[in-house]
Formats: sequence, C-alpha cells, structure tokens
Amino acid sequence: MIFLYNGFMDRFYTKIVGLPVVEDDGLRALTTVKDLVMDPERGKALAFVVDHGKNLIITPIDVISWHDVLHIHSREVIIHGDDVLRVNEVQKSGIKIFGNRVETKTGKYLGKVIDFVIDNHSMVLKKIFVAKGFLGLLRYDTRAIASKNILEILADKIIVKDDMATVREEAKEKRTMEDMAAA
Repeated sequence: MIFLYNGFMDRFYTKIVGLPVVEDDGLRALTTVKDLVMDPERGKALAFVVDHGKNLIITPIDVISWHDVLHIHSREVIIHGDDVLRVNEVQKSGIKIFGNRVETKTGKYLGKVIDFVIDNHSMVLKKIFVAKGFLGLLRYDTRAIASKNILEILADKIIVKDDMATVREEAKEKRTMEDMAAA
C-alpha cells in the first residue's frame, strides 16, 4: 500500500516484502524482495534483502525506481551483504523492526510491530504500527507510533516515549489539582 502524505509517498513494510525485482528491460522478475535492513540508529533503510541464505542485497542507491516493482539497471547491483559494512553490522546485531517487542521508557508493554512505514524518497522510517495479540490469531490495542517517539531500537525491543494517553491523563490530573489548590 502507498500513501501520499505532504507530497511524499510512504511505503508499508508488508507491501515492500514480495515486490518483484526487475532489470532495465523489465521483461521478467529476477527475484523478489524478502526483507528490509533498517539502520537502528538513523532509522533509514540500508538494503533490500533478496536472498537470506546467500545474504544477497540491493542498496537503495542502486534502485532506479520502485512502484509495483523494484527497478534496477542490472543484476550486477545484487551484491553480498558482507560487502557493505553497515548492512553487515546491523545483520549481525540481529536488530529488526518488524515483529520486535515495543515498550515505553517506563517498561509498559505496548505489543509487537505488525508493520512500519518508510518514506519512498528519503528511505527514512516514518512510523511503526504496534498491536497486542492473543494466541497469535487476534490483534487488539493497535496503535501507530511516529518515529519521533522512538527512543531506541534494540535486538529484543523497541523503546518509545511513554504512552501519550498516560501523559495526557497525568497532565489533566495535575491541572485538576492545581485548579483545586487555586480555589
């Protein structure tokens, strides 16, 4: 799914995975996108993974365009993930966004990442979608969290600012107490 937001296109991770990769001639797909390597410190896409077993990737700079397909000049831009230092570091760290546990700074469990959105042009993470699950079948308490509210992305969890609803309630209670003290 693609969303137009302030003139920029946003892409969902779940729609990036499975995109066909085609060469200039565009006659047939070479492969498909299997995953996305995201830099946990900068929140930017580092590579499109096209083969997990062989660790083959395409870097964003080698992508001509991507709409319904990931368009590259030639199969020569499909390289080994170990050839790009930062991609190699992130892959070895085991840090992923999709499926990762999400907690607030104070330790409140919010759920797991069920999808995330990146900007089509800058390749920067825009927001994550988080939900709690029941028996792996039902999702509930789904929420979108803007990337500006992400404090840290670790291998075992993503830490976000405390829940805005909680912050609003505390502010409301504080105003109520101040109003009562002023009366």
